[in-house]
Amino acid sequence: MTQRVIGVEVGGTFTDWVLTEDGRIVRVGKVFSVPKRPDEGVMNAIADAGVALTDLSAVVHGSTIATNAVLERKGAVTTLITTEGFRDLLAIQRQAKQRLFDLFYKQPEALVPRDRIVEAEEKMASDGTIRRPLVMNGLLDDLGRVLKANEVESLAICLLHGYANSVHEEALESAIADRFPDLFITRASDLLPQFREYERTSTVVMSAYTRPVVDRYLSRLEQRLKEGGCTGPLNIIQANGGSVPSPAIRRHAVKMILSGPAAGVIGAVAAAKSAGFENVITFDMGGTSTDVCLVTDGQPKTTTDYRIDGLPLAIPMIDIVTVGAGGGSIAGVDAGGILKVGPESAGADPGPACYGRGGQSFTVTDANAILGFIRPHAFFGGKLTLDMKAAEAALDRLSKQLKLGAMEAAEGVRRFVNFTMAQAMRLVSVERGYDPRDYAVVAYGGGGPLHAAQLAEELGCSAVIVPANPGILSAMGLHISDTRQDFVMTRFMPAANLTAAALKATFIDLEARAQREFESYKIPWAEVVRGHCLDMRYEGQAYELTMPVDDFVAGKASLEDLVPRFHEFHRQRYGHASSREGVEIANFRLAAARQSRVRAPEAVPPAAGGPKFETAPLRLGGHSRDCRFYRRETLGAGAGIDGPSVVEEGTATTFVPENWHGVVDPAGNLILRRS
Repeated sequence: MTQRVIGVEVGGTFTDWVLTEDGRIVRVGKVFSVPKRPDEGVMNAIADAGVALTDLSAVVHGSTIATNAVLERKGAVTTLITTEGFRDLLAIQRQAKQRLFDLFYKQPEALVPRDRIVEAEEKMASDGTIRRPLVMNGLLDDLGRVLKANEVESLAICLLHGYANSVHEEALESAIADRFPDLFITRASDLLPQFREYERTSTVVMSAYTRPVVDRYLSRLEQRLKEGGCTGPLNIIQANGGSVPSPAIRRHAVKMILSGPAAGVIGAVAAAKSAGFENVITFDMGGTSTDVCLVTDGQPKTTTDYRIDGLPLAIPMIDIVTVGAGGGSIAGVDAGGILKVGPESAGADPGPACYGRGGQSFTVTDANAILGFIRPHAFFGGKLTLDMKAAEAALDRLSKQLKLGAMEAAEGVRRFVNFTMAQAMRLVSVERGYDPRDYAVVAYGGGGPLHAAQLAEELGCSAVIVPANPGILSAMGLHISDTRQDFVMTRFMPAANLTAAALKATFIDLEARAQREFESYKIPWAEVVRGHCLDMRYEGQAYELTMPVDDFVAGKASLEDLVPRFHEFHRQRYGHASSREGVEIANFRLAAARQSRVRAPEAVPPAAGGPKFETAPLRLGGHSRDCRFYRRETLGAGAGIDGPSVVEEGTATTFVPENWHGVVDPAGNLILRRS
């Protein structure tokens, strides 16, 4: 029986889809997103793929629903139960300012205000010893009054040392579920059993805050799929780049934050490897934002110290930097009369002025169309003919505000957005000690290939990789992603005191948790690959480095080498090590994954008759000049093109600047390099 799986990634402007049959990609496409009903956009994508719901074996999905709930502060009314004396934790936060020299800086507003936080009388030591038993008398009554007064939908439970011993948190969850059965309950010791009270509390509160929103959305989507006859599972991509069945995301909704961008990174890494590149900067320019990530030795950088809207998120996730610069980013004038572009976006509805859907603002896409980078009849694979009169009218209003000529204003918009995106690329490379000259750029998203070469030239990157169908690479990543979950356990100890027996016993506990989780997904444990890491630091340090220790767990390396390896690991990351300092272990981490079974695309044959092109005007550097416009499908393996030129295809447009040369490799990637 043919296994048909569709991956659908919902973006701010477009919803992308990729259909596979028995692990082979057979069709791809894009439809407009439906911001007010994203599940409608998913169903439109499936209809556009021309596949019956009854023929689908599974649906893999990425969405911005959880991210937007936090950014727009449109999550559920949430309350928090914490240990007595820690009611002000979310308000105090950390004393470090995120913007040191901003005299008007304010700490980000907490998702749960003080009057919705309930204190529990209990005391647990950091080693898990109960110092004071949990007192239930009156607690549920206090909670009931808060729930009723605020119409609360969701509850977070996060006690001070619940990571070391979860008995009090579990007792609270059980009692509250019996008393208030309709309440969504998120328990910290289930989601994130690790130390650091503020970061853990922020993460569990964020998960509780987004949980009803995510649950309702997935419920609607599951119901529509079921009503249409789809009997396969709905799998959701997570922030760590792995996918899980939707019930697991319903329990831990915060793991869906940055879902789509994470899928894009997975797709970009696969494309880079197919082109023979291990060190890349992924560059995803969509309709509302641009996402960038550093990939070294084929592995995307990950973090457990992420911030969204200023609030910490401590789950393991791909380290993606996002800026408000996309095709729909709106150009305007600030209070000083200076051009600004973004972060506000025209989105999918009404979209850029040139879409002809009622948009009045001049956007980056309008600028690219006015300047000739996008031809009106070739946009979106010819599915949408651009309304150039509407774009010109929007440009006229902007140029008058700026007191500039129309073309000068349009070129200014393109230069401005390029500067913003280059800053994001510097943030993940130069500002973290990596030389961008050692990296290539993987350009994808609807707008990425149109800007990537100019950004790569500014940063000195070695090459630009434009995969086949770059506009739907995030949806491609949905198929490529492994089924994955991450597990953590805090256990403080001097690294020199760690024994082989203790190492093995701790990871056996973590693997038992992982096995139960994967068996609930109906995935045999024998198919699951495990990765083991330790969070380690010098004594007195405030933060840790996560170091792989698979060979120590397997007995292939002696624990006598653990501390020396950490010194070297620290030197590689920071450029120095303190071999005289003591080293301690904070957390044990396990990553468990069942690898994807989607296979690489077939090799691209040479095109018969050579590349085909048309000539049209393009405005570059203040001057108009004739430029070659190629259709991507005429560029077979080995085909070469010189800049300035433009490559058009159904999901994106690629610009090859002057003094650049492009060649299609056997895997179908267009590789751009400076001549």
